[in-house]
Amino acid sequence: MSLSISQINSFHRNGYLVARQILRTEDLDPLISDFSRLIDEIAEQLYQEGAIQSLFEKEPFERRIASITAATGKSIQSQVSFPVNLRRPLFNFLHSDRLLDIIESLVGPEIYSNPTHHVRPKLPESVGMDDWVQQSPVHQDAAVLMPEADDTLVITSWVPLVDATETNGTLCIYPRLHTGPVRRHVKCPYGWTISEDEKPAGEPVIVPAQKGDVILIHGRTPHGSVPNWSDHVRWSLDLRWHDARKPGGRPLPGMLVRSTDQPITCYEDWIQAWQDAQADPTPRKMYRWI
Repeated sequence: MSLSISQINSFHRNGYLVARQILRTEDLDPLISDFSRLIDEIAEQLYQEGAIQSLFEKEPFERRIASITAATGKSIQSQVSFPVNLRRPLFNFLHSDRLLDIIESLVGPEIYSNPTHHVRPKLPESVGMDDWVQQSPVHQDAAVLMPEADDTLVITSWVPLVDATETNGTLCIYPRLHTGPVRRHVKCPYGWTISEDEKPAGEPVIVPAQKGDVILIHGRTPHGSVPNWSDHVRWSLDLRWHDARKPGGRPLPGMLVRSTDQPITCYEDWIQAWQDAQADPTPRKMYRWI
């Protein structure tokens, strides 16, 4: 299911696009099931260590990680994200034909999975966690890439695994501000944010999305997310893609996921590349701002 000409034009005009009901239940459920299994494993380990007194196994997917986090008093969200989580179902999802079809509409047939991915289980504010997974201040995704990728169109596909609303922490986006340079970013407790003197004026657009939708965001579009005032977790993935023939701006292992004339990266090679990168002590500059 490729994007229509109208959708492509809308993306380039506004700097983002909500592509409705791209992903089906059969695309998302294997991934959600594996996240549930991973949380089983995390809970069992915490239980054996005495950090929690219950496994919370009767809690639904939308609430369980919040209950475990509240019980242990420590953030565990990073344990379900890259590069801690390199499990096969996540790898398989990065090769979803329906997802890659819409990405191909924007970057072409040679698609590289950029390594700056995140899995974000955004907890209810009532849990009291305050970290980079929980908070997403206004930023441009291009700002976390090295300048070598400034001329590369890097697309973020934001994939909600539950319905994302203004109440539970969906995205807020500043439309039509993607054509200028990368704005100066500064370090904050939650990663990187646009510096006060370069933050966009006015109010952003709140962008709800249903499970199955994909929000496509230009790398220079300022955006963030609103707080989660609900009683459940807003699960989402932000996955980044670009033309495999162009620089990606991050010296970590990505992978070729679609090509007309080259073999795509197999699972074993992807795992080995990450193991090699993690074992390599050579200093690598990851961010342009430091």
